[in-house]
This record gives sequence, structure tokens and C-alpha cells, in this order.
Amino acid sequence: MLTRRVRHGLVGGLLGGFVLAVLFYFYDLGQGMPLRTPAFLWGAIVSRAEVEPGAGIIAGFTVIHFAAWGGLGMLAAALVRWAGLPRNVLIGALYGLFVCSLVFYAGLIRAPSSLVLSAPGWPAVFFGNALAGVVMFTHMHWVSSEPGVVGVVNFLRTHEVTRHGIYAGLLGALVVAVWFLIIDTILREPFYTPAALATVLFRGAPTATGVEIAAAPILGYSLAHFAFFVLFGVIVSGLARQATRFPPLVLGILILFVVFEVFFIAMVAMLGGWILQELAWWSILVGNVFAALVMVAYLWRAHPELAKRLTSERIWAD
Repeated sequence: MLTRRVRHGLVGGLLGGFVLAVLFYFYDLGQGMPLRTPAFLWGAIVSRAEVEPGAGIIAGFTVIHFAAWGGLGMLAAALVRWAGLPRNVLIGALYGLFVCSLVFYAGLIRAPSSLVLSAPGWPAVFFGNALAGVVMFTHMHWVSSEPGVVGVVNFLRTHEVTRHGIYAGLLGALVVAVWFLIIDTILREPFYTPAALATVLFRGAPTATGVEIAAAPILGYSLAHFAFFVLFGVIVSGLARQATRFPPLVLGILILFVVFEVFFIAMVAMLGGWILQELAWWSILVGNVFAALVMVAYLWRAHPELAKRLTSERIWAD
């Protein structure tokens, strides 16, 4: 029994490690530096600041990478057994986000300071580890006899708040993408905005001269764009559900949107001030306002009880 659980954890860890390797392969392509991440991590292991991604180094790191993720998978299986945790998507994401990210950054302790500064950005690390954790725990659930959520479809059918949040986030992300496609087509050239934002996010380019309108950076930024909107949509969907019990919480959703706008524009300005001159702050604001209106309209229909509570004369009288 124990051996079978350990084996399932090992296979789940290897699957998570494979997904992470594929994700960072495309991440490195988006930066224009193929296989940079495994070469960087090999340099951290051997305490060398400059490492070229040769075949031997990539092969050596691949062995270490999958051995580490196999160990993380067996550790996850042991923790599930010891703590009695469910093998679901949420626990997997938390395990990847905290435990796997902790192992990653702990491995950089002995690395030279000049090397640490060139580490992959924390958003990519956290997102990749969370996704790998989801894959790991999904496998462990599929091979177990544990009742409950088995696949993504059943999970979405069971968890209404998450389902509505994902749909709302996807709609909002699509609205922003279409808005900037129209703006780019009229004022610049198609797909300039995602290419420019990818240049800032992945490469930290100081000027607009480094913007490359190519499939890799556009795809890389688009994945991050949709993932962020889905996360934001799930949070707003949860707040909308709570607002049906306490309607004044709607003000909290409004404040969250304002904070999100200020944070996004400030983050873009810190990463590269030139990006605001290229894209214009008003286009960012208008695009996000359109997205917010579409998300609110969807959630308004998805939560009819919230509409009844907010239009109640008694609520406004109180």
C-alpha cells in the first residue's frame, strides 16, 4: 500500500517536472535565449556565474531536475497520507506555490550574487510551480480511490464560484486582447502591445528598440495575460458570492478594481517607463474598464440572487 502511494507520488512528480520543463522552454524562447533557465540553474548548482547551455550541461541538469521533482512528488504523497489532505487542484497549486518554490529558492543560496540577479522572474517561477503542483496532485487523484473531483470538467461543474470566475476572467482577458488588437492595428501595427509588454516583462528592455513582434513573445505574454485575468476573475467571483450575504461588500469589489488598475500601471511604469509612452495610459485604462464591464455583466447574470439583493429598497434604506 505504502509502496504504491510512493510510486504514484513519484510518477506525479515526474509529470509535474515535465510540464515545468516545457513551460520554461517556451519562457526562454520568449526571451530570445533558448535553454537559458536550465543553464542558469546548473550554474547555481556548481556555483558558476557564466554557463553556456551545451548538450552535456542540459543533460546533466535534466537528470537533477527530474530527480528533484520525483522527490517532491514522493514528499507530496507522504504529506497527503500523514495530514489526510485531499488530492485536489487547490492543494496541488498551494503545494507547488509554496513547497516547490521554497525548494527552488533554497537551491540558490550558494549561488553567486551576480547569478541570483539573473534568475527567472518570480511570477514565472510561482506560476510554473503552481501549475506543476496541479498536474502532480491531479495524477495522484486519478490513480487513487478518493471520491470527488476527478477531471477539470467535473471540478468546474462542482465548484460554481470557480467556474464563474474562470469564465469571467477569460471574457475580460479576451476583451482587453481584442481592444489592443484594434488599437494596434489603427495606431501602430497588429500585436505590438503584447510584444512590447512581453519585452518589458521577460527581458526588462530599457527602450522600445528591443520590441520584437514574433510568435514566441506574443504567446508567452498571452499565457500570462489570460492566467492573471482568470485568477482575478476567481477572486471577484468569490467576492460576488459573499456580497449576496453582505451587499455592501460590492464596494470592496470596486476598490479591488481601482487598486488593480493602479497596481498594473505602476508595475508597467517600474518595469519600463517607455511602455506608457508607447501604449498610452488611457488605452490601458479604457481596455480594462471594458473588461470590467463585461466581467460584471457576466457575474451579474451568474449570481441572480446578488441582483435581487442590490436592487432591494430595504438594503438601500438601511
